[in-house]
Amino acid sequence: MDVAANARAFMARPFAAPLRRAWHELLNPPAPPKRVARAIRDAEATAEIVVSWVQLGGLTVFGFLYLASLSAFQVGTNVGPVPIALALYGVFVAWRLRLAYRDALSPRLLSVSAGVDVGVLMILIWSFTLQYQAPAALYLKAPTLLYAFALIALRALRFDAGHVLLTGLLTIAGWIGLVFIAARDAPVVSDYVSYMTSLSVLWGAEAEKIAAIAAATLVLALAVSRSRSLLARTVIEETAARDLSRFLDSTAARRVRAAETELKPGDGELKPMAIMFLDLRGFSQAAARLPPKDVIGLLQEYQGRFVPIIEAAGGSVDKYLGDGILVSFGGGDHKGVEARDAFAVVPAIVAEADAWARTRALDGAPPIDVAVAITHGEVIHGVIGHRDRLEFTVIGDAVNVAAKLEKHAKTERARVIATRTAIERAAAQGRVVRPVRSCPNAVVDGVAEPVDLAIIA
Repeated sequence: MDVAANARAFMARPFAAPLRRAWHELLNPPAPPKRVARAIRDAEATAEIVVSWVQLGGLTVFGFLYLASLSAFQVGTNVGPVPIALALYGVFVAWRLRLAYRDALSPRLLSVSAGVDVGVLMILIWSFTLQYQAPAALYLKAPTLLYAFALIALRALRFDAGHVLLTGLLTIAGWIGLVFIAARDAPVVSDYVSYMTSLSVLWGAEAEKIAAIAAATLVLALAVSRSRSLLARTVIEETAARDLSRFLDSTAARRVRAAETELKPGDGELKPMAIMFLDLRGFSQAAARLPPKDVIGLLQEYQGRFVPIIEAAGGSVDKYLGDGILVSFGGGDHKGVEARDAFAVVPAIVAEADAWARTRALDGAPPIDVAVAITHGEVIHGVIGHRDRLEFTVIGDAVNVAAKLEKHAKTERARVIATRTAIERAAAQGRVVRPVRSCPNAVVDGVAEPVDLAIIA
């Protein structure tokens, strides 16, 4: 069985599954959605600016090191390849930096840039023969080749394994060329000591250098490929989480993001909360005269006017129920003052409703008003649903009574109605509410027992 067949047999075994996935990701990177691709593209554009600045910094350091080492050179020629190469390379890097800031580096230019980087490094290594007027084998002992690893690593800043591989292959090709140039005039030896103590060539030593470059290139390419896949998944999940959080109130969204374990139906906690139910009066009549698009526009205007007021007071919108809005107080950071906050926002809601009514009257639009019902009690704040379809909500008698109480407000001809329990709780938390009328032992449809109510407005 040949080597290729052995490799295929090894990769076919179950324990090699992670290796198969990694190899597949390297050769066949996933194509992310367009908005994810744009996010990766933006990250790569920033990375190219960083690469250019690192190159300029490295060029500056190399220039200082060269000037500091001039005393070690016994230059016998007027040709100065190192300063010329560094100067030309500096111009190229500056031009590249300008293009990076303009986001004008095309894939072809990036490939050319990798070739220039490697080419300059190989010229600098070859220039040792001129600087020292020595056989070419001298540069085989120099540590300058180590800069190639920096060039390859620089390409890892961009989430593109292809340019990492390209830089590594160009480096290997350049070094092979330099080795053959050195081998033309230098003796070829077979032992390591002779190689290190003379200007000679040892094929095994150069093969090890090439193998090290190849290994570093493959590892970095694999790391970049996997990082790109991870980045794509992360961007997808972050985008989905950001979009999905818009379907939740801010308190629920924070709880979902901060959860250390997967949320499941039944997760929740019992806590005292104030429940507010808002409803549009006159919506059915107005909607009957409007096309569907304008009905949606009316609801958006309604929600756009009142939801910011509620959220600024510490309320969390639990859900939208047509022209109704179910709000809870006490589920977020404002704990222990839930009833106070609920009643504190009532004047602002009434004022906004009056202002909206005046605006609509001036526009000749059908009259609209807002009704508010407030209750207080122990409710469960948590997750309900089944498997993949979950909902974060409030459950309890206070929620049910608030929904029924809003309808009862029509019977009482009230704009704002509340339970006596909620008012007493607000007073205990520092908010004194003075009702305009009391309704003791009121019978509310859908509520089993009579309820002590108060009309606030």
